Amino acid sequence: MDCFLPLCLRSWYFIWPDSVVKGMVRHRVAYGCVNRSNKPACSKLSWHSLPINNAKLLRTWLRKMKRKDPPVSKHSYLCSEHFSEDCFMRCVGGKRYLKSGFVPTRFSFSLAEKPKRKAPIYHSAARETTKSRVKFDKVKLNSQSNPLDNLAKLESVNISCEDYGFRSLPTDKAEAVKSKEELLMEQLKEKEEEVKRLNERLEVQRKELEEELTEKMKQLELERELRKELESMFQRSLFNIDNIKSNSKLLRFYTGFPNYEVFGIALSFLGRDAASKLVYSNTEQNDAQKREKAGPKRTLSVEEEFFLVLCRYKVGLLEEDLAARFRISQGLVSRIIVTWTKFMYYRFKELDIFPDRQIIELHKPECFKNKYEGTTVIIDATEIYIEKPSNPEAQQLTFSTYKNTNTLKALVGITPSGSVCFISDLYGGCISDKEITSKSGFIDKLQRGDEVMADRGFNIQEMLASKGVKVNVPPFMNQSGQFTEQEMLATRRIATLRIHVERAIECIPYFRLYSNNSMQEWSNRHDFLCVCNAH
Repeated sequence: MDCFLPLCLRSWYFIWPDSVVKGMVRHRVAYGCVNRSNKPACSKLSWHSLPINNAKLLRTWLRKMKRKDPPVSKHSYLCSEHFSEDCFMRCVGGKRYLKSGFVPTRFSFSLAEKPKRKAPIYHSAARETTKSRVKFDKVKLNSQSNPLDNLAKLESVNISCEDYGFRSLPTDKAEAVKSKEELLMEQLKEKEEEVKRLNERLEVQRKELEEELTEKMKQLELERELRKELESMFQRSLFNIDNIKSNSKLLRFYTGFPNYEVFGIALSFLGRDAASKLVYSNTEQNDAQKREKAGPKRTLSVEEEFFLVLCRYKVGLLEEDLAARFRISQGLVSRIIVTWTKFMYYRFKELDIFPDRQIIELHKPECFKNKYEGTTVIIDATEIYIEKPSNPEAQQLTFSTYKNTNTLKALVGITPSGSVCFISDLYGGCISDKEITSKSGFIDKLQRGDEVMADRGFNIQEMLASKGVKVNVPPFMNQSGQFTEQEMLATRRIATLRIHVERAIECIPYFRLYSNNSMQEWSNRHDFLCVCNAH
């Protein structure tokens, strides 16, 4: 009782109202808390009432505060310093609210009453033991009396364990152990709830990350598809053989070949392996002693280089234009054209395009079979305009009286079916038809029994008669100055059939490099022969 009074006075001291806020008295129920709502230093603190409506939660609060039975009312509060930060939730206005189910955990018990020191046990135990022994001795002394009376007296004696030095287990320690057990269980439950909340939060974050990752993957896939589409559009916009080979019209326009299959056959004849090993020439060098330097590393494929050269011959594209189309330098374009021109000339030169008589007869048209059945080849000469040479001797050799300008002359022969079967080298424009026939090697291609159709300018009857070859030419004008009916009919028939060779020669300007004075850039016979062979 002596100890209980100060404790009660102290408890009532700590619940005494410290301030009045808005007409409401707030009692502080925590030991050692000196915070006041009227202090400027405590302006940032929040005040929270005890859960008087929840008896179980209230007992937990009181146990945390180490208050057994304090006077609890709606005016009892705890400040925010007694709670951890994860116990609060914030509103839009910044005001903090206590989460449901959370308890205070931060206290200072320095002002708590110190436990009173107990009196030594041996003093009281000795006195009680002496008294018990005296009582027991008294009963023992009267043992001579009635046994029943002694038993009754003995039962009336109160002998405790402490009388003989044994201590009884105090009930408050058991209660303390039980309270500690309950506290640990509550803490365990709190930790489990906290782990559960963390797992839930982690699961939410995991789902958010998965959704974000899925969205990023979709965006990445869209970017990849867009990049592929842009690359495909860019590749389709490029000027190369891959984008033109499927269009026969464009392929014929740029190369002169009717389709990609014929283009591939021509390239296969030239040799893909040999073409891939070509060494670019800086200029066309006629001097064999000059050493050709190796050009740069190959930028274009064999097909693209062959396509570039054909575009130069067929369409007459300028080197600057080709450099821009194929994304290479102009110098490299020039070296590719010069190198491939030489390569094609020597490869096509090996090709004997003069067919056998059996093949000629197999493909001979009906118009020849009815009129000139024995015709094997139709020949004619063509002249190519060139620039006037600076050398006077060259001027004389290349001047053509027929064209009245400087030219290069070549002999062209076709089969009755219209295929080019002979192309001579280029000679000066002053050479005659008879002389070019003799020097070109055309006569060596003929066999006994063949018939050659030509123009009047080819006075080669005597030259071919020695070999047994007949020459069909239009009749010459007689002395009367008029043709007979038979001569006119023969002239008309020969002109009707000989027009095929002129049409074949007219196809040469089909390659625009030949037309519009572009032949000024042709330095020798290589280019012309390549064009004729390609045709």
